[in-house]
Amino acid sequence: MADDNLLTKQNIRSRFFRKLFLVASIFLLLIVVLYFFMNAHNERLEKEQELLIEKSIIVNSLAETYKDVFFQARGFFAYRNEHYLQQAHADLTKINQQLQQFSKMQLTDEEQALHQELASYLLIYQNDILPEAVSYVKKDDYESLRTLSNDRMSNVVNNIIDNTKKYKEKTDKELNELFEENISFGQSVAVFALLVSVLIVLFISFIMIRVLDHLIRPIEQLTTATNAFASGQSFETGNLEKMDDELGVLANAFVHMTLSIQDKEEELTTQNEELLMQQDELQENQMQLQRSLNQLEKYNHLNHALTFTLDKQQLIENLHNYLNDIYQFDTSILTWLEGNVHAMKGLTVEFANNLLQHLDSNKLMRLEQEKSFIIKREVTMAERGIAQQSYYVYDLYSSILNAQGKLVAILMATREGHAFTKEEQNGLNGLLKRVSIAFDRILMYEEVERSRQLNKNIIETINEGLQLVSSTGDTVLINHAFAHMTSMESKLDERLITKEVWLSHFDSISKEPNDLRSFFEDAIEESFEHTRTLRYSISTEQDTFIEVYATCLFEGTNKAGTIFVHRDITREYEIDKMKSELVSTVSHELRTPLSSVLGFTELLLTKTLKPERQQKYVETIHKEAQRLTNLINDFLDLQRMESGRQQYAMKSLQINEIVMEIINRFRHEKNHHVHLIDKARDVIVKADEERLIQVFVNIISNAIKFSPNGGDVTITLENKGQMLLVGVQDEGIGIAKTDISQLFQKFKRIDNSSRRKIGGTGLGLAICREIISMHNGDIWIESEEGQGTTVYITLPLENEHTSIIDEQSHLLSQSANVMIVEDDSSLALLLSEELKSKGFTVIYHNDPQRAYEEALNTPFIGIVVDLMLSDDMNGWELIQQLKETEQTSKIPIVISSALDEVQELVAKYKVEKYLTKPYPPEEISKALVPFLMSQENKGDILFPKQD
Repeated sequence: MADDNLLTKQNIRSRFFRKLFLVASIFLLLIVVLYFFMNAHNERLEKEQELLIEKSIIVNSLAETYKDVFFQARGFFAYRNEHYLQQAHADLTKINQQLQQFSKMQLTDEEQALHQELASYLLIYQNDILPEAVSYVKKDDYESLRTLSNDRMSNVVNNIIDNTKKYKEKTDKELNELFEENISFGQSVAVFALLVSVLIVLFISFIMIRVLDHLIRPIEQLTTATNAFASGQSFETGNLEKMDDELGVLANAFVHMTLSIQDKEEELTTQNEELLMQQDELQENQMQLQRSLNQLEKYNHLNHALTFTLDKQQLIENLHNYLNDIYQFDTSILTWLEGNVHAMKGLTVEFANNLLQHLDSNKLMRLEQEKSFIIKREVTMAERGIAQQSYYVYDLYSSILNAQGKLVAILMATREGHAFTKEEQNGLNGLLKRVSIAFDRILMYEEVERSRQLNKNIIETINEGLQLVSSTGDTVLINHAFAHMTSMESKLDERLITKEVWLSHFDSISKEPNDLRSFFEDAIEESFEHTRTLRYSISTEQDTFIEVYATCLFEGTNKAGTIFVHRDITREYEIDKMKSELVSTVSHELRTPLSSVLGFTELLLTKTLKPERQQKYVETIHKEAQRLTNLINDFLDLQRMESGRQQYAMKSLQINEIVMEIINRFRHEKNHHVHLIDKARDVIVKADEERLIQVFVNIISNAIKFSPNGGDVTITLENKGQMLLVGVQDEGIGIAKTDISQLFQKFKRIDNSSRRKIGGTGLGLAICREIISMHNGDIWIESEEGQGTTVYITLPLENEHTSIIDEQSHLLSQSANVMIVEDDSSLALLLSEELKSKGFTVIYHNDPQRAYEEALNTPFIGIVVDLMLSDDMNGWELIQQLKETEQTSKIPIVISSALDEVQELVAKYKVEKYLTKPYPPEEISKALVPFLMSQENKGDILFPKQD
């Protein structure tokens, strides 16, 4: 116990730990003191810096707000817009709030003086200068206002700017001083930390030297002694045994251990020789056991394959590999006689195919009778190879028979110079007999699988939705038609759908959940043994109507379940509904104009009217008769289209010309402006001109009709690959997204109050769809209720290289804008095509006022103006308005007119070029190309919508 206490007091750990603890405590104390000192210093500097920054931000904000006040006031002085004056008063209120916020801070005497000056400026400007200036503006006394601005107002502005600028400079200087103080303090701390680091390095060096003297060197001596003992040499431990620490104890224990090992060395040598002999015997037994385990494992794998494998090829390969492992064939082939299923070893594919195609019928007959036989033959000279002497080859033929004794598979194997023993042949026959059971199972499985697949194909092919429900109410089978019809695609792969799950699903999608659930539950009941039918509807974007009938499924006399067959009758329902709507629509649309015709005719027959009144009644009768004619024509067109008797006269058409012609038809519209945006590089399509005009007129008429409050109707042309995209956009009442899909149905009209007042038969869009479809195009609608509607049409282009042209056009500049103001649409179209070919973007207007508004919103490199425009404004008036407006005064003007040139006006308005009609179209390009500068060579023709 005394030795233990001595060792505890003088062990290596205690000695070094005491020294380390003392020095670490000193260093830790220094670090803690340094940390608290640095933290206090940094907090003081941060508080001072944050306060300065906050004051600077407020003063800068005051300066900016003062500038906003002066800007808003000058806006009021210049434009007499009350909004600017209100904003100025609001900014003055904001200045007052900022001054109050500034006064609540810890301010120096200089900052308090700055606050008082800014507050006094606020009072002077708010109570004296601004009211006086406002009174001058209201009296139109701008001379007094200018004097006031130059004298008192400018002084206030300059004083505020000077004071805030001086304060900002002072604040920046103080922040720099704080920053320099922080840097100086950091440098001092870094020097102190460097000294501490040097002391730590010296201490670590001292500890390492002590460890080297008291620990490493004794361990090295002990290691040398250990190596000498291991090599059988003499060794010395020196003074290690006299040390009074752990190393001394370890040295003594090592000496005692070496003495004990030397005493028992001979005994250990004898025991080691015996163990080596036992180890050799164990290794031999282990190898034999491993071979047995490998054979057993292979046999287990074969048993698993024979039991569970249902694939012919996989079974043949597994069996062939196992037989080769057991019997070591040189060459072999195992083949299933039905189908190209085989596995082989040591044979080429060509030789194997030839062998299987020319099987000896005599050998096949012998295999059915004997099951297996061996042919012994001597090798020929060609087969002998490098062998010097002749030897024998043993060909094994073995059969696999089905339960009826019919040959289904053959094993043909060869061993060279190594005969098959009787035991091997018997073992092989027994194994192949068991394999025949697996073959029969695969054949049965394939037959069952074919029947199952046939039933599945029948179920999946029928259009009706099939649902098989067990006696407990769980769904055990559904087909794709049912899943698609009832939105249960996610349940197709589930083997069982519980009763509550599928009933709850029908509750969520059906409009008649209570009736439908009652129908299902009654049909599932065991007492139900007949057939019943129910109709229900599903709530989707477009309601789906379904008829379901239930019938029982019996196994013998017991009810095994219920079959529900769901049939989509939406088409039938819509046809019935369409018939009702047709009768209602036709009766209403025919009666209304007929009533007018009969009424006004009766008035003409029975009463004596003034000539002008008679003329008005006759015009009304003609209008209503034309309405009847259009309605009947719509019916006839639709009937011809649906019966396939509608004739189309296809020819090459330029769509932009057709659209311009149609736009001219709607020029009389006072509340609607119909215009064209032509972005298409290729507008030539093969189509029936009369039918396309019918489509465009119908769509544009709808756009006008369903925009009762007026607005623009924008027609756009654009190339999309090999198609021409036509869009017709209005600013009307719009369509709800849920109703868009119904618009192309015959006699279908949206049932809301705003559309019901407008009227219509609901045939127009259906006819348009039929016409576009016959042109191999497409038509669709995009709309939002209250946001207007856009109808899109695509038509195939006659030019096959349009897509290439369109892709190249996107690589060219889109900024070379030119505006043409011309009342002759044909000439405008000709000039536009010429400018487009030279790389310009052309915007066309026939209304000079709209052209002026466009010039304010769009950058142009030139404007082409015709002098003879509308009665409200001619070309010279438009040019004068453009030149007097600062925003448009620098745009070059080119005049295109049939009138003679007036030199005085040309010089007055600085007209760049005067072209007298008629002139070659390329003259307009020559006049505008110099303005193009560095623009890229490509453009669009735009007939744009105006704001």
